[in-house]
Amino acid sequence: MSGSLILNTTTRDELGATIGREKLDRLTGRLRDLLSTALRGSGRDGTEVGREAHTLVSMAGMLGFDALSEACRNLEYATQRGGDFAPDLREAARLRDETLAALANV
Repeated sequence: MSGSLILNTTTRDELGATIGREKLDRLTGRLRDLLSTALRGSGRDGTEVGREAHTLVSMAGMLGFDALSEACRNLEYATQRGGDFAPDLREAARLRDETLAALANV
């Protein structure tokens, strides 16, 4: 997925116009910090992974990272259903990495 599909620039620009560039940059930095440790490690408890995914759904979506937000929503639901959530975790982790790469250019 290319960087342009990772970031919905319209959402980001609208948020920036509403809250100002300084606050937008702070929120973006907070997302970057969260992503640097999020969704890592195998064998983790579903409750913990679901809580982490829930946090990322909102933050990523608000900042225009729609694909990551959707993947985290799917992961959160998978952890709530029980059973094997590993495929959803892998997809969310893949998009985490792509989002981190896109954040390097924001």
